[in-house]
Amino acid sequence: MVELSFTINKMLSKNLESIIPQLEELTRGLFPEILKIYRNPKSTAKEKKDGSPVTKADMYVHSMIVGFLEKNFSNIPVISEESFEQKNYKPAKEFWIIDPIDGTKEFVNKSDEFTTNIALIQNGKPVLGVVGAPAFNKVWSGVVKKPNPKKNLTNKRRPTLRIVTSKSHRTVIDTAFLNFLDKKGHRLKIIPKGSSLKICTLADKKADIYPRFGPTSEWDIAAADAILRSRGGGIFQIENQRPLEYGKKDSILNPMFIALADLNERKTILSLMDDFNKNLL
Repeated sequence: MVELSFTINKMLSKNLESIIPQLEELTRGLFPEILKIYRNPKSTAKEKKDGSPVTKADMYVHSMIVGFLEKNFSNIPVISEESFEQKNYKPAKEFWIIDPIDGTKEFVNKSDEFTTNIALIQNGKPVLGVVGAPAFNKVWSGVVKKPNPKKNLTNKRRPTLRIVTSKSHRTVIDTAFLNFLDKKGHRLKIIPKGSSLKICTLADKKADIYPRFGPTSEWDIAAADAILRSRGGGIFQIENQRPLEYGKKDSILNPMFIALADLNERKTILSLMDDFNKNLL
């Protein structure tokens, strides 16, 4: 059981940077119990109605984070993968969205690449994110500030394009995109990752892009998206090149997107995606 040595004033939701240390402590406090479940050879996964796996760790983290947020921010609704129902969903202008364990398949397969995820959404945008990787004893966090209007967009081409790909979800379109880049003469370095670690890898500047053509849900990437945006990156819809949006009325699913480590390169990358979109999608 996590024991927290602090309380949060509900009004601090407007001063986001002051919340980060407490959310980081909450996240780290979850690690011991998560790892205890993870390393227990008797731990098993159950199948949810949608066919996806769920473990005891998912439900433990869900209860701890939701309980904490509801206690300290009772005026802000909480959306969690483990309790969400589309038919009852009424998007709010401000809400928490969490994925207790992103990468449950990685958790079950003992690959270490699973994460805990907490994000705050305001007016359709992620403004705060905290991601924890228990197996690596690491926490990422970020608060999105107003963008710098003096971004230096560049058409400069990287000698090697470092591409993050999914460790467990490779689609036909993924392969087609890699072949497209190869034919365009790009030297590629492929970096397979699981869970929201894919986007955290971009935030750490250890990769350049992460294209996602398969399905994801808002809770899968919201926290990492906030962290990426706080560090000069961003995520854009492939179809219309607009930033990814959250709290959509019709669906919790994300459209196809491209995540960039550096917004200065968005002109080059989005042009490349547009070319691929027109010719191959």
